[in-house]
Amino acid sequence: MVCLGGLHLGFGTFHQPRAGFMPFLSGLLLGLLALVDLISGFITHWKAEKRDREIWAEVNWGKLLLTVLVLFIYTALFSTIGFVIATIFLLFFLYRLMEPRPWWIVLIASGLTTGLFYLGFKIGLESQLPRGFLGF
Repeated sequence: MVCLGGLHLGFGTFHQPRAGFMPFLSGLLLGLLALVDLISGFITHWKAEKRDREIWAEVNWGKLLLTVLVLFIYTALFSTIGFVIATIFLLFFLYRLMEPRPWWIVLIASGLTTGLFYLGFKIGLESQLPRGFLGF
């Protein structure tokens, strides 16, 4: 469906891509990966097949729901407080929640990760990121 939608929008060429270029390639890659996974499952006969109860029993529902809530808050505040501050807070929360480490390590990792994303998107790709009320 994604590939058909991409073709409907117009593929263009590799030198002059049109709106459907990335959706088509993304859908094609997703389809190929799904096919590889399906063939792999047939070959191994799903040896480690588990029942749904076994799979879902290991999920920490509190962490999952808290993470979804924080992602909604991040999305709501992203434009208001800006990319840098919102992303540092989001990553601080996620790094601290997933595997608790000392707060100073998590703060440094959050800042470095946000800085690398800022360099990649704002400087490298010249994307427009929200500045927020502090101007950065």
